[in-house]
Parts: sequence; C-alpha cells; structure tokens
Amino acid sequence: MQFRYVKFEAPKYFDELIKKEVRHKKVKLIFWKIFIRLLKIIIPQANPDYEEKIDDVKFWLLEFGDEHSYPIREVGLDEKQQSIVKMPYKKNYGYWKDNELKLDDFKKLFSVESINQDYFIEKWNELS
Repeated sequence: MQFRYVKFEAPKYFDELIKKEVRHKKVKLIFWKIFIRLLKIIIPQANPDYEEKIDDVKFWLLEFGDEHSYPIREVGLDEKQQSIVKMPYKKNYGYWKDNELKLDDFKKLFSVESINQDYFIEKWNELS
C-alpha cells in the first residue's frame, strides 16, 4: 500500500468565536469555563492527553492509505512547526478520525499540500 501524506493549516472553529464573544463579559466567561469543565466530567474526552493542546495546533499532518481512505494517523504542529499532538496514540483516539472525511474531502475543504513520508515520520517521532 502506498500511503499519502498531506499538510494544511488548522481551521478556525465555532468555539473560538464563542470565546471571543463572551471574553468581554467576565461573568459569562466564568460561566462558560464552568460549563466546559462540567461537560468534560460528564462526557469522556476522545484525546485526554492532548485535549488542551488541540487549540494550539496551527498545522495538521495527516496520513492516508489512498485517495479514498480516512486518516490513519495525524500530527498537530504549533506555529514553530514543532509537534505538539499525535494521534492515535495511547489513550488518544484522534481528532480528524472522528470527522468521517476522506482525503478527497480534505482536498475540497482545505488548501492541502502533499508532504513526504520522511517528514511525517520525523514529526510523528518528535513526541514519545
């Protein structure tokens, strides 16, 4: 099997917009933080080791089996291009694995660039 590897900039999400909207009102922000913590207690996290770091991901590297497959592995890089998350790994299921997106879908939705296997493996191995 010939694997495919891509890199793309992390998209902005709805929860970031909500945080910005309530940031100016301290009471709402405190309520929001309490609500998020309660949700984390009730609903188990898919990526317990990396949940707090996912917001810091600037670029994603994804590994696919072929053009029509789902992500196999993923690495999140910060603004300095350093690996800060890798999944699936230990108790962490994966961020993009939950989205039911195939490589074709990523190419339609994001500005992806092809990367080589060596670069992906290097970034994967930065985290133990």
